[in-house]
Amino acid sequence: MEEAGWTETARNEGDRYENGECPSRVLDAISQRGRPDADIIVFANEKGGVGKSTLAFHTAVRLAEEGRKVLTIDLDYRQKSMSSAIAARSGTASCLGAELAIPRHCVIDKPSGSLLLQEMFRLGGQCDAIVIDCPGSDSGLARRAIALATTLVTPINASHFDCDVLAHFHAASGRLEGPGAFGQTVLDLRAEQKQRGQRLADWIVVKNRVRTLEKAQIARIDDQLARLADRFGLRTGEGLREGIAYRELLPYGLLRSDLKRIAELDQFSTRDNGELDEFIATLALPDRSGMTETPSSFPSRSRTLRSTRERYAQSLRASVAGKLAVA
Repeated sequence: MEEAGWTETARNEGDRYENGECPSRVLDAISQRGRPDADIIVFANEKGGVGKSTLAFHTAVRLAEEGRKVLTIDLDYRQKSMSSAIAARSGTASCLGAELAIPRHCVIDKPSGSLLLQEMFRLGGQCDAIVIDCPGSDSGLARRAIALATTLVTPINASHFDCDVLAHFHAASGRLEGPGAFGQTVLDLRAEQKQRGQRLADWIVVKNRVRTLEKAQIARIDDQLARLADRFGLRTGEGLREGIAYRELLPYGLLRSDLKRIAELDQFSTRDNGELDEFIATLALPDRSGMTETPSSFPSRSRTLRSTRERYAQSLRASVAGKLAVA
């Protein structure tokens, strides 16, 4: 592929992948085990701070609310953002006796591709969807997750540096100069998959945590993503806009839609602008309506001291007071 002097030339895999986790080795390892018969939705980007874990968590919970059997896998064994959100959701449901859909969850606590595959089959063998949250850095484990994906979601913020991980654009001329670090990794894996006649993941780059005031910057990023869509074989979409509701509810493992399910919060309301449902629709997952079931949830309130439950509810109300509208 060429554009204004950009020529892609074959480079030695060993030079690009210092740890030996080159595309051919990654795909060889996967081919030995195969993959579960589920929608494998992988959230990956080598840049942190883009709201990747938040979007992955909201996606998994919404799919579980729809009645899908969902497994979430946290590959960031240091930060464990997804794990913290799932644990907080379980704690809230248990303490307050709220009927909340909660996906099955596991964390891969060591950089082992074989362990990832093992847990996918052990815990996700009967699941409709497996949602994997990758760390905000490159690793052999992340590459294997990307190669396993049926849907690859790459959230970015509307900024030059966020787009730069996908591809380098000349600041003055706007010329596309070549793939960025993460873009190159994905393209290499896809090239190897194509060579082997394997199905490529549906790659979707979504603008996430966008502030509506950034109109000029958003327009510039939209133009760059439109040029990358054909070049890289990806689609574009919209994630979740920056909002107080996400920041205040996430520490409790809650979504906006959960407010109506929790008696202690029935005085609050927040406008549901439908952006999460729009994102789920963008994923265009296969219809599994005949396979869905009643969402998994906590069946009853755990034996929590009344004083503990009241303090928890008070803390939750104080967190959202003044930030969410009173119904």
